[in-house]
Amino acid sequence: MRSALLRGRTVAVAVPALALLATTAAPSAVAAESPAGSAYGASAAVSLLPGVLGDKGITVETGKIAPSNTGGPTSAQVVDVPLKGLVTAKVISSSAKQDGSSGPVTSKASIVDAAIPVLAPLTGSTPKARVISSECKSTADGITASSELAGLDLGKIGDIPVTTKPNQKIGVDGVVQVIINEQVKHADGSLTVNALHIKLLGGKATGALGNGDIVLASSTCAKVAGGPTTTPPTSTKPSEPGKPTTPPAKGPGQVTVVPVGAPETGDGSLAAR
Repeated sequence: MRSALLRGRTVAVAVPALALLATTAAPSAVAAESPAGSAYGASAAVSLLPGVLGDKGITVETGKIAPSNTGGPTSAQVVDVPLKGLVTAKVISSSAKQDGSSGPVTSKASIVDAAIPVLAPLTGSTPKARVISSECKSTADGITASSELAGLDLGKIGDIPVTTKPNQKIGVDGVVQVIINEQVKHADGSLTVNALHIKLLGGKATGALGNGDIVLASSTCAKVAGGPTTTPPTSTKPSEPGKPTTPPAKGPGQVTVVPVGAPETGDGSLAAR
């Protein structure tokens, strides 16, 4: 994989407003049931074939690890996480906060020092990453989202695309599909961004692992009606001595890939944004 810091750039756009649907519930009740923002570090619901993580086949359903939402708790963290042998991590965390009752929303999720042993039979060694993270922001102007993958190497499954487009897919036909920077727009206008979504596709193909889903670093933001507009976060890349660096604007669909061995992967600081 390349050893330079690679970043994409897109222009922030507003998410079109949807027509309000008739409902019998009071607006306050709807707001209470649907937080403006939410996030979680990881989740898994899979059935594995014998030999993948042991002699016997197993079924694992973890629920959401380190969940948070704007209604509280607004942040969560779990350390030294063994996700039932599927994923391990030094730290999994999330946060979801809103400025006032109708202001901008920011949701974040990150995983530091992750390993994905469930994919080892396909990759030849255990895939690892220094940081896997996602973030979304919602203002009166719309919703923006991005993902960051620092030092992620999926081996034989395929190279991580360096692109600004969401929902990029790599994998092994009939065995596994990995969706990078997955972005899902919901009927209510909210947006979910998953840094990685691993789909196990079944048990018939050679090398099959099983079936089910593993989601890593998930953030969701709902539309907001008003409040001050915030500037989307910017990021920089190392500049040559004496040359200024222009921060690229983050917008919908941006994914940042920091390849294995790049100096930015050394201390986990990318997860602290």
